[in-house]
Amino acid sequence: GNCEIVKALLSKGVNVDSLCHTGTPLHTAAFCRQDGAMKILLDHHADCNKIFNTVYSPLIAALNVVGSLNVSPLKCVKLLIKAGADVKGVGTVSPLITAVNNGLTDCYKCLLEAGADPDVRDDFGHLPIEIAAYNNRREDVEILLPVTSRTPYVRDWSVDGIIRWVKSMPSVENDPMNKMNPADLKLEGSKAYKRKDYATAVKLYSMAADRCPDDATLYSNRCLCWLKMGEGDQALMDAGVCKIRRPGWAKACYLEGSAQMLLRVPFFATHECICLLC
Repeated sequence: GNCEIVKALLSKGVNVDSLCHTGTPLHTAAFCRQDGAMKILLDHHADCNKIFNTVYSPLIAALNVVGSLNVSPLKCVKLLIKAGADVKGVGTVSPLITAVNNGLTDCYKCLLEAGADPDVRDDFGHLPIEIAAYNNRREDVEILLPVTSRTPYVRDWSVDGIIRWVKSMPSVENDPMNKMNPADLKLEGSKAYKRKDYATAVKLYSMAADRCPDDATLYSNRCLCWLKMGEGDQALMDAGVCKIRRPGWAKACYLEGSAQMLLRVPFFATHECICLLC
């Protein structure tokens, strides 16, 4: 976040969109919530829609939760939207779903005003408003209700009605896994992986990652499961998180290369991965 150094480097002709293991400088500034550095980069025409690891834009990076940071990404989000950031996202990885998953209520309004689609579902088929209701965020449901298209399976299309409907679904609180600590979840995930029960391993690693978002090994382990299941897109996303959480980690580069080979997608980091492992 040293703005003077950023200015000095740019004045020397450094490429504002140069790529490394964490994406472009704008990706890194967004992920670290450095709005000052972001403004300088954007003023120098940094690409606010540059995609990293097939799905991660600077906007998605800004909306991802970093356990060690207690700073709202709102300033960063506004800067990116003002610069023309795409609020639609790629597939089910939308900025609005990312914001709702992370409880970033203060970001909803500007995303919606910029054209974010509240009817896009996540990988599990859930609408943003359903995710908000499941997480007991009444204020979020109130914000999303007027802009979300009514669904036929929820008869009472109101704040209380949606919350009641979501609560009537089978609750994860009754799942014994929900009572396990992250270390035990990780251990059970490893056991599931060894017996080739990759779907269960993914669930266990995901639950552990929700509680310990800074633990890169949880994402690397889940990435291996995705690879075994043939889910290249999911594997590539987790490999990207690994590289951000632990820069320079050879295993993360290996996983990224494996995911790229599975997808047969040419990408600059494949070469980087090979160089690091040689």
